[in-house]
Amino acid sequence: MLGEMKKKYYCYLWILPFFILFFIFQLYPMIYGFFLSLTRWNGFDPTPTIIGFENYLTLAKDRIFWETLWNTVLIWLMIVPLRAFLSLLIASIINSPEIKGKGIYSFFLLLPNITAVVVVAVIFRILLATNGGTINNLLGIIGIAPVKWLESSEFSKISIAIMQTWKATGYFTIIMLAGLQKIPKEIYEAADIDGASKTKRFFRITAPLVKDVTFFVVLMSTIFVFQNVGATMILTNGGPGHSSTNLILYIYNNAFQYSKIGYASSMSYILFMILLFISYFSVKFNREKM
Repeated sequence: MLGEMKKKYYCYLWILPFFILFFIFQLYPMIYGFFLSLTRWNGFDPTPTIIGFENYLTLAKDRIFWETLWNTVLIWLMIVPLRAFLSLLIASIINSPEIKGKGIYSFFLLLPNITAVVVVAVIFRILLATNGGTINNLLGIIGIAPVKWLESSEFSKISIAIMQTWKATGYFTIIMLAGLQKIPKEIYEAADIDGASKTKRFFRITAPLVKDVTFFVVLMSTIFVFQNVGATMILTNGGPGHSSTNLILYIYNNAFQYSKIGYASSMSYILFMILLFISYFSVKFNREKM
């Protein structure tokens, strides 16, 4: 085996740049991040103070940590199921034979996703402003009092969910559309002969046959929700209080506002374990169902 490797050493030279970059930008930061989670460090002292698992024990008693984790779960519940359903529904409409110019629709669907997060968040701040906001002006026309979309604990999470759903639904619609185009047309033709309505075709044929694509959309959408920091920071800045602060924003605040690099690193590893747990059992569940 060693002789074969020596003969084909040039093959390993070709893949060497990948492993160098992977070690520098992925593996080393992960290992160093875990080391920092075992320390107390403000980012400025020359040497971090090793404190073992004290940061993790502090996390267990941190009320704000649990509140922000719960906020993240609530935002997930508001975004992911709706986003997956809308993506499939819109993709089904675009995929129908009656719709022409699918490429044009795909372009406009991708626009929100490629628009900078800062731009999207600023636009939604204008739309959802309590005084003079476009949404409240429209509600006023039909006699509904102004809603404090960004200034109340009840609506701040809903505002984030609305913005995130709008921004990424188009991207996931394109993925769904790719899955739909793999379904043989003969299946729909047979359903037409049997007299199946469009609603029955959607729930009895389309949805079951793109189960694996839907699973991918849900999984990726979940990761997006747990990693969302910029939009929340600009739209509500986690307020009022901590009512719309998600876990990743709390990590950011601890690292760069409170200079608790070690504590933020420990939360990052908890978040990593949560996403690893979700991904592992989601993939396992999906394989058992297929």
